[in-house]
This record gives sequence, C-alpha cells and structure tokens, in this order.
Amino acid sequence: MSVSGPARRGRLIRAAITSVVTVLVLVLVWRLLGHGVTWHSVDLSVGSVLLAAFGAACFLVGRAWRFGALLSRRDGSSRELLGATAASWGAGLLLPGPSADVTFVALARTRFAVGVARGSGSAVVARILDAVSLALIAVVASFFTAYHEPPPVLLLAACVFAAGVGVLLAMIIPGPRTVITRVAGRVPKLAGLAARAEAELDELNSRARWANLLGSTAFCRVATVIQYTALMHMVGINLGVAQTWFVLSIRTLLLTIPIQGIAGIGTGQAWWAGALVFEGVPAELAVSAGLTLQAIDLAVSLPVAGLGSTLLFRRSKPTEPETPPVDVVGSSTPPTREPIHAG
Repeated sequence: MSVSGPARRGRLIRAAITSVVTVLVLVLVWRLLGHGVTWHSVDLSVGSVLLAAFGAACFLVGRAWRFGALLSRRDGSSRELLGATAASWGAGLLLPGPSADVTFVALARTRFAVGVARGSGSAVVARILDAVSLALIAVVASFFTAYHEPPPVLLLAACVFAAGVGVLLAMIIPGPRTVITRVAGRVPKLAGLAARAEAELDELNSRARWANLLGSTAFCRVATVIQYTALMHMVGINLGVAQTWFVLSIRTLLLTIPIQGIAGIGTGQAWWAGALVFEGVPAELAVSAGLTLQAIDLAVSLPVAGLGSTLLFRRSKPTEPETPPVDVVGSSTPPTREPIHAG
C-alpha cells in the first residue's frame, strides 16, 4: 500500500523533530549537569544480569496477562499473545512515540481478528492503568524514603492519579459512560466507534475482568522494580525498594511525553537523570548513571523482547495420512473398475 504525499511528509517531519529533540535534550542535560562527571565501571555480574532479565521476562508476562484480560474474545493462542506483546514492547523500546501501541493494534488485527477500534481501546485502557499505578506508587513511596521529594513532583503525580482514576470510573459506571458515548455518537465520524465502544466497555465491566487487570498491573510494577534494582546496582546506585520505586515511577511517567528519542537516546537519559536528582542523587552521578542505565536497559530488555517475539512463529502442523473415502454404511469404497468394452 503506497503512502500518500501528506502522510509521507508528516512522517518525515515527526522524524526530524524527534532527531532534533534527541540531540538538544542530550546536549542540554550534559551542559547543565554533566560538568565533573565521574564515570563508574559497570558491574556486569552474572547474578545481576540474570535478575534483571528475570524481571524483564516477568514484566512481559504481566503485559500479556493484561492484554489477555482485555481481549478475552480473540483468535490465536496464549503463546501467540505473549509473542505479540513481546514484539510490541520491542518496538516501543526502539522507536519513539506510541510505537508499542501501534504495533500491538496491528498484530491484534492480523493475528487475533481483533478490530482496530477494540485493539486501540485495549491499548488505551492499559496505558491508563500504567499511569494510575505509577502515579500511586510515586506518591506512596515518597512517604517511605529518607529524602524529601520536591512537592511539585508529588503534586503532579497526584493529579495524574486523580485524572486516571476519574477516566477509569467513567468507563466503569454505566451513567457517565453512556453520557460520554452519546456525546461522541453525535459526531458523524465517531458514531459507529461510540456504539462499539459502549458494547466493549459494558463487557469490560465485570469483577473478574477488573481483578485480572489490577492483578496483572501490580505484577508488572513488581517485575519492573526487580529489574531496575538489579540495573541500578550495576552502575553503583544502591537505593532501597521505596526509593527505587519512586525513581522508576517518575522516569516511566516522563516516558509518556509524546516526543521521545529514538531508542530513548537523549530523552531516556534525561528522564533517568532527572528522576535520580529528584531522589537526592548528586547531579554528576545522576547524569553518568542515566547514560549507562539506558544502555544496559536496552541490552537486557531487547533480547528478552526478541526471544518472546519468536513465539509469534506458528508451528508447522504434522501432515495427516490420507484415509480412503467411506460410503454411507461405513465401509471403504471399493476401487472403481474399468469398463469392459465388447468385441
């Protein structure tokens, strides 16, 4: 399918903006915080690498568990769902913007016969659950850390939590949900989508479904703190569980900003450095650790995502031996005799 001229120009413009932002953010962070940076050796011990990989694998399983709860009516197996989740996660690690969600929606359509509207809605619900859980952890963890976090950061996290909970309640409670879908249905281009959304959200409104969604999201949060505790230990930053959770939550919330660097270059290091500075880590150590954390994070997460993506490959089915046709009474059909010609 060919790409139209305006769409091609839009992609080029977004790619150019992303590249410029990547370079500018990296230069800005280095100019402001990078003076006097002392590089520390990375402790790539077998135990730390395996623990980080284990956390990444558990995070992948948690994401697949959540998508399985969101897409209970689908084609394909759980093995393929795990592979699609891994492929979309890998795309999000490498490409800027909502690449993970776009990849998952495309795979859900082609692999699991899930419509674009339903796949997009599932991705949006998953994003909201991530934002709510991360903001909640940031606020709660701040009460258990020795360092006094900046009040504006906590206020922003509290606002994100309140807004996310409000959106989720609007999806769950029938009254507000119906009002939203009716308003959207008055827009000609959204009428069909609003009707489908109402049906999907009504099906989502069950205790068992939300128990799976909340359980899988909590599982993801625990998995990430295991992974990044091991990664921070590799670069010489040994924080407690509460401090690690706070830093990780703020850094991941910053990743929701629409413009990100390719493979997190520039922006990823800036978010790591900023979150560590908020926790009281000296600026020089925060910058050097942020640069290194982004690299070793990709070195651990990308192989896990790549291995998980191989589950998308369908196994070849064994060929079954052909059986002779059976007539109506159950016996094998006798071989056809050649006609006998006279003379």
